[in-house]
Amino acid sequence: MAVEPRLDAWLAVLHELDGTDILLTDGSKPLLRVNGRLTPLDEAEPLTGEEIEVIARTQIRDQYGDRLHLGKEVDFSFSWRNQARIRANAFYQRNSCSLSLRRIPMQIPTPVELGLPAALAGILRSPSGLILVTGPTGSGKSTSMASMIDVLNRNRQSHIVTIEDPIEYLHENHRSAVSQREVGTDTESFDQALKSVLREDPDVVLVGEMRDLESLAAAVTIAETGHLVITTLHTNDSAQAIDRIIDVFTAERRNQIQVQLAGTILGVLYQRLVPKIGGGLVAAYELMVGVPAVRNLIREGKTRQLRNIVATHRSDGMQTLEHALTQLIQAGIIDYETAVDASLYPQDIPRPRPGATVAPANNIGPRSPIPAPVGGW
Repeated sequence: MAVEPRLDAWLAVLHELDGTDILLTDGSKPLLRVNGRLTPLDEAEPLTGEEIEVIARTQIRDQYGDRLHLGKEVDFSFSWRNQARIRANAFYQRNSCSLSLRRIPMQIPTPVELGLPAALAGILRSPSGLILVTGPTGSGKSTSMASMIDVLNRNRQSHIVTIEDPIEYLHENHRSAVSQREVGTDTESFDQALKSVLREDPDVVLVGEMRDLESLAAAVTIAETGHLVITTLHTNDSAQAIDRIIDVFTAERRNQIQVQLAGTILGVLYQRLVPKIGGGLVAAYELMVGVPAVRNLIREGKTRQLRNIVATHRSDGMQTLEHALTQLIQAGIIDYETAVDASLYPQDIPRPRPGATVAPANNIGPRSPIPAPVGGW
């Protein structure tokens, strides 16, 4: 698909600056998000809502154009110059069209490149169960899930089905067969896709986002029936992800969902992208592993105690976000103030002292010289 000429030029600037997003809104110049901050593109002219709608419709396939007209918002994606995938959302505000675009590298990063916790390697070897990836919008959850799917694709002989809105990273078949279903194009809705997925002979199911009670219940049930399920939520730590699922259900169903979650949970990965010293972003990860102590607390509804388990069970591969942030401070990658801003528990981040050291987080990546454990990534 040809990219509208002005948009093509703006994407080229974004790519050169290694930025992540472009925002087009009525009366403003294009805004580029670089190092987490939005900055206007000085050489461009302010745009009108009519111009933005023309740009959006140039990139939207015919059936999506109808959805924009009728629903006043639409998610879609497209490839750019064989260098990146672009995830986009066209929407209306104050009766004028706006467009938000996210740049996604064409190459799927490896877990080592992302610095994903090493304990995830063992979790991904499980034949069935539930893996939750959580964090705020724009924290890299889709990239982490794509990297996990790529590991499975290259190491398992299985059928992997993804349900996405829209498709972001493109997966080629390696040892596995990967079927990628886009909501609005390949299926009517997440709910419809989840109802039929068990008839598609899957071994692994990725759900782009659990948005309602039906999709939450379906994902847990699919994990219960012998499949590996990877999905995402928007929460502010790993324990909150469990609460978010339980709280969606009515009081009379909560005991049942607690038992189901306790029986299926493999791990919860919480992540944040934080600004690096000198520019750029780096991921910090919290990981809760579904060990018996975690499962028992979930079953008994004592989720407030989960953070204590994460903090005290590092031997099981767990780590808090605060420990990961502390390691990044000690490595000279981020400063103390940045870490505090990213944390809900800043009191757990020690202020650095000259010559101080900290035990390494359980991460394997370019920022850490720790050797991967036997059987790791």
